[in-house]
Amino acid sequence: MLDRITEFFIFGLVPLVVGVLAVPEVIDAGERTIAGEVIYRERIALPPDAVLVVELADVSLADAPAAVIAKRRIAPAGQVPIRFEIGFDPKTIQKGRTYTLQARITVGERVLFITDTSHHVDPLAGKPRTVVLKMATS
Repeated sequence: MLDRITEFFIFGLVPLVVGVLAVPEVIDAGERTIAGEVIYRERIALPPDAVLVVELADVSLADAPAAVIAKRRIAPAGQVPIRFEIGFDPKTIQKGRTYTLQARITVGERVLFITDTSHHVDPLAGKPRTVVLKMATS
């Protein structure tokens, strides 16, 4: 019986404790968030399977597509106003660049509402943002 207890400590518990102590602590990467809400002016209820996608994008280069820094998908979206938070790595934000929030509400492949104006944002400021969407035309 004593041999089994000794075997348990040597081959079971001791490696577990050593493994826990040897693994470095998870370091918070300093992730930041942008919070806000999405609204639209039309008085239309969203279908229950509507999905909201909000993106933080770098739109600094006029002749290039926007570079998406972070993206958040909320499904089901619920009804407006729809609150969101997007987490991003602050190291990806460069001084002198232009950043915007882009959003769309979809059902399947069909876009119901989308941003049609630029919603400039300073990602490091941490201020809540309201993104206004416009009904998409088919």
